Amino acid sequence: MATNKSFFNRILRIRFLSAFFVLFSLANALHAEYFSLDQFSFTMDIPEGYELKDFNPETNSFFFETRLMPVKLALKIYSAEETKLSAKDQLADTMAQLKANYNAEEISWYKRPCALAYYSFVMPDQKEYTGWALSVQVPLAANPKEKANMIFLTYADSQIAKDCEQFMISIIDSVFFCKEDFRRPGPFTCFAYPKTKDEQIVINIADRVLSSKIDADAIDRSNFVLEREYAVLTLYAKHKSWKEAWQRFYRLIFKESYSALDALSEDMYKTLLPLAQRNNFENPEMELIQMILDWVQDFGYRRDKGGTDFTSVTASVQGVGSDCDSRSMLMCILMEHMGIKSELFVSREYSHSVFGLAVKHNGALINVDGTDYVLGETTAKVNFGLIAQEHSDTNKWIAVDLP
Repeated sequence: MATNKSFFNRILRIRFLSAFFVLFSLANALHAEYFSLDQFSFTMDIPEGYELKDFNPETNSFFFETRLMPVKLALKIYSAEETKLSAKDQLADTMAQLKANYNAEEISWYKRPCALAYYSFVMPDQKEYTGWALSVQVPLAANPKEKANMIFLTYADSQIAKDCEQFMISIIDSVFFCKEDFRRPGPFTCFAYPKTKDEQIVINIADRVLSSKIDADAIDRSNFVLEREYAVLTLYAKHKSWKEAWQRFYRLIFKESYSALDALSEDMYKTLLPLAQRNNFENPEMELIQMILDWVQDFGYRRDKGGTDFTSVTASVQGVGSDCDSRSMLMCILMEHMGIKSELFVSREYSHSVFGLAVKHNGALINVDGTDYVLGETTAKVNFGLIAQEHSDTNKWIAVDLP
């Protein structure tokens, strides 16, 4: 097993080097829904196109493939009866079975014992594969006192594995074990960007100076996930599942960004609610929405068409210029923190994004699964509920459900 120093050097390289993909020819693939296992309250939001190719009920092993990328995914579950090993020891045992060379580090992901590994092994046909693995110990849904070890293995031909690395890491970070996981960074991101310290953030909103805090590494962490997921998204530009790929892209951005704004959302609510109640006693919620929207609409405008064309929400609240989808995502996150059900809407035809809120209010709206979402425009100085007439065709908007 290699030294921890080389493992950390690889993490740092992934953190700071630009994402790069070899663009393989696109083949038709089936739309991939969430993959779930109810007995572990487990879900994976894997990239579009993966199919379950094999399942062995005797060993609780699952094997996935996609024709879009030469990256394979395997999942192995070890029950409490099978082993008493820790997550790290279970990973070591799995690597031994593969006769793999690997470098592993034990981590804690929201108090769950985990281990992360970079590894390579040789198949019986003598072809070498390289990839990333995650081992995590989780309680059974029916009996939390009983635990099982789950091993996730992503890998590709070693000759091209480096070019597929971001894709593999995206899979590792798409693991969920509870509702809260849908709104916080995945295990790889948490390890690459551990909690360090908070730094002060000061904003001017509704004629108030609001002081709050945000992670010192928040922008770097957000950009790490943003660039990775944008690299994945570009693979679907001409693919039949491009809509689903867009939706996954924004879901994972929401997942990483949500908890970064915990403190700011709380401080904003505490500061603005009394003012909203005073200004609009009958409907303070609508007053609060409009005050926050006014603030977002005043952001400096910026697009980076040569890059991801998305400013992270953690950067936008600190004064970095932003565009419609960044601002709409920010509004969704802030509103969800305040208990208002939100939906993000994006349109390829309009090259635009808006946000929607499940509130009683006159204005433009889109119905999603029986719920009316009143729309908000973030780049023009208009009241909540108003959007441009030329953007009114609801069939040209893609709804992004934010779990």
